[in-house]
Order: sequence, then C-alpha cells, then structure tokens
Amino acid sequence: MGNKLLLLSMLALFVNCGPNGSSEGFSKNNMTFPKSLSAFKLFKGKMAHLVPNDSIEVLKLSSALFTDYTEKQRLLKLPPGTKMTAKDDGLPNFPEGTILAKTFYYTAAQTKDAQRIIETRILIKYKQKWNAATYQWNEEQTEALLANDGAAVPINIETPDGKSKDINYKIPNAIQCYDCHRSGSDMVPIGPKLRNLNVDVLINNQSVSQLGYLNRKGLLAIPSTTSISKLPDYKNTSLSLEKRARAYFEINCAHCHNPDGFAHSFNLNLMYQTSFENSGILFNKWNIEHRMTIRDMPKLGTTIVDKEGLLLIQHYLASLKKK
Repeated sequence: MGNKLLLLSMLALFVNCGPNGSSEGFSKNNMTFPKSLSAFKLFKGKMAHLVPNDSIEVLKLSSALFTDYTEKQRLLKLPPGTKMTAKDDGLPNFPEGTILAKTFYYTAAQTKDAQRIIETRILIKYKQKWNAATYQWNEEQTEALLANDGAAVPINIETPDGKSKDINYKIPNAIQCYDCHRSGSDMVPIGPKLRNLNVDVLINNQSVSQLGYLNRKGLLAIPSTTSISKLPDYKNTSLSLEKRARAYFEINCAHCHNPDGFAHSFNLNLMYQTSFENSGILFNKWNIEHRMTIRDMPKLGTTIVDKEGLLLIQHYLASLKKK
C-alpha cells in the first residue's frame, strides 16, 4: 500500500504543478513534468554513477539508435504489482504509470577526461497516453533540469576511428520528441519492442534471456500463443548484409518511415517486418544514401554522420544491383 501511495503522490506532483508551481513543464493530457530529474528517484547514491534504484530494471536492446556516438542507459519502472503484457513481438502493453528513461552519455575514453552525461529522456504513461520530456544534466553532474526548449551542448569526443571531433550535441525539445515518437495521432515508445528486447543479458554474471528474466520476475506476461522474433544486431558482422541493414533501418529510421509515422508520405516503409518489395528501398536507394551522407537522415537526434552505419547501408544498397 505504501508503494502505491508513493506512486500516486508522484503522479499527482506531475499533474498538479503549473506555471506558478515547482515546474513549467510541457503539458499534455493535463500532465506537467517536474523541474528536476531527481524527482523521479531513478538512481541511488550519486546520480552521476547511474546506479538504478531498487525495483527499476535496466533494459538492453539488440540494435540501438545512433545519437552522435553516445552510450545509453535504458531504465524501466513499473508501478508496484503491475506487469507488461506481450501481444506480439512489437511493443508490449505497458501498465498505467509506466516510466521509461533513457540517459545519453559519453564515457571517459570518449572524452579523454571523465564520463559526461548529457541528457535523460523520460516517457510516462498517464491516462493511457504517453508523455515525453527531456532533462539536461548540469556541468557538476549532480542534477538534470527540464529542457522544454531543447539545448545545444558543445563537447569534444573521440570517434571510433580515433579522430578528435568537436560537436554541438542537440537535446530535442518537447515537440521534436513527438515528431519521432508519433504513431498516427499518438505518442509511443520506439526502442522497447519485444523483438528488440529478445537478447541475452548478464544477470549475476550469468547469461540469460532478457525476456525470460522479466517474465520470471513477474514484470512481463507472455501468452503461450505469442511468437516473438529477434531483431538482429546490426553491428554483428557474422549476420547477412541484408539483415544488418534492415535492422539498422528499423531502429534508426522506421519510427518516422512507416505508415503511421511522421514521414509516412514518402512511400518508404523501413520497418523490419515489411517485405523488401513493399519497403520502397529499391526505388529510394539513391535518396537514402544521399541524405545519410549529408547527415539529413535521421532528421532529428544527430549532428554528425554515422560513418559506420553509412558504410553498412552503402554496401547494402550497392548489393541491390544484383537483385
């Protein structure tokens, strides 16, 4: 009962804060986000250590979004006594009050100095609708504050090819969150589709199925009739070029390029499960390569070209001449 009351009071805080209260957050469905990330109590100890609080799960994805070479920590917080329910291998049904958090950071090796946390993005399911906000971490790495208008964060990083690069990392604003997370007229999560969570993870130094682990903990119900496929890891060079390229499109492009997405009018459906014949890839292959080369795709969330991803897609598109 105590945990349920805590959750209800937390949601009440988000809902009731107004222009004259402790937050001036982006409001949707009568919901307003708190000013500080610490209000969510996602971490224990020093926030910068990114140690999840008890009852919060770390999620791993098979294929991950490229965002200027940042590393990402993905967290799931379900209300006590609730669970997700699988309906197919896409997004599960999340219970009311679910919190999804994704923190973007550079490691000490990437900055040649110290770990630098840039932002945390939050999705909360409230009144059966998803609501989004972004939080920018301060220089001291002790707190992150609501960034409704987005922000630009200058930083120098070392890219995988060993080169030093100055970038102006962009934190999206609230409206840009909706652009990428749009499905029809609703906002939805992107990454935690069950086919993308269908990977092995280390739990107590043992490799186990992540879906099986969530199921055994009572956090995910999987009906016996549900079949869950596995999205390939596009960085796994032992897989076929086509599987890797289609997985890259799925996680980096398909959230907009699908029949219900922001870019639905471009006749390009890059969802992994879409057949090649119906994807529009062959017809649009020159435009895909061109826009990735000039860093115009993905449209949001990047400021530099994903050189490794571009090379993968270039090889794949070149192979289509043989089809």
